Amino acid sequence: MKKMLTRLFVFFLFCVPAIVNAQSTVFSNELRFARYLLDKEMYAEGMKVLMALDTTAISPEQKDSFYYTVGWAAYQYKQLDTAATMLLKVSPRAEVYRKSNAFAAYSMAFNQRLAEADAVFAAIPYADSLEYELVRFERAGIALLQRDYHLYDSLKAGFRFNSYVLQQEEKRMNVYRTEMGKFRNKSPLLAGVYSALLPGAGKWYAGKKKQGVAAFLPVASLGAITYEAYRKGGVKSARFIAFGSLFSLFYVGNIWGSVLSVKVRQNEFKREYENKILFDMHIPLRNFYN
Repeated sequence: MKKMLTRLFVFFLFCVPAIVNAQSTVFSNELRFARYLLDKEMYAEGMKVLMALDTTAISPEQKDSFYYTVGWAAYQYKQLDTAATMLLKVSPRAEVYRKSNAFAAYSMAFNQRLAEADAVFAAIPYADSLEYELVRFERAGIALLQRDYHLYDSLKAGFRFNSYVLQQEEKRMNVYRTEMGKFRNKSPLLAGVYSALLPGAGKWYAGKKKQGVAAFLPVASLGAITYEAYRKGGVKSARFIAFGSLFSLFYVGNIWGSVLSVKVRQNEFKREYENKILFDMHIPLRNFYN
């Protein structure tokens, strides 16, 4: 019994650390190989190596490296939900902790998880005044995406406009705020009524003037031809029925098209400014953390 206990003691004293060290070395080598593949843009191969790694017997520092590598690779290849999940697993002790949180938050913002993104940005322990300004800028961008102009105006008070990292983007963000504040949503119902009264008027009201003119001409032409057919042949004439059917189709289509035009214009405006905001949120993050 005493010999068995002695052997177990020797095993745990010498063999277990050796096994753990060996696993740790294998992990480090495989992680370096995965990074090499990712640097060569062999994304599928690199992710396959990463996903096959055994993370059960590695150090906390190695786990942070693993989470960061997987998260950053997913971010680079636009798998943003995966990127956010993995980057948020990086612990506060890691050197890349703040960067990981910042890019996790941006990934969530890009995927319209705006409240979550804002909470992550707000919790980043900024290291200096520039990082503090960067965090406020990112949160201001999220406020614009949420159309929370009051919050944006509060956050923009921290813009100093004197750092190359943020200066141009801060100026553009203020322009977006002004232009978005001026935009007024128009009524699809009103657009339909206008086009019922005057074909094409609804599209003109929606801001699509050329489409309004294009909608008016065929409806007006068909209306004139239909009236002429009625005048010459009456309501039972084949010519009146044919052109009257076409006129009705174009007339109803003109009303429905005007309703859709308002919705399309609003969606176009929303997408245009969302893309601009997200683009300008991204540039300072890359400049500051890389």
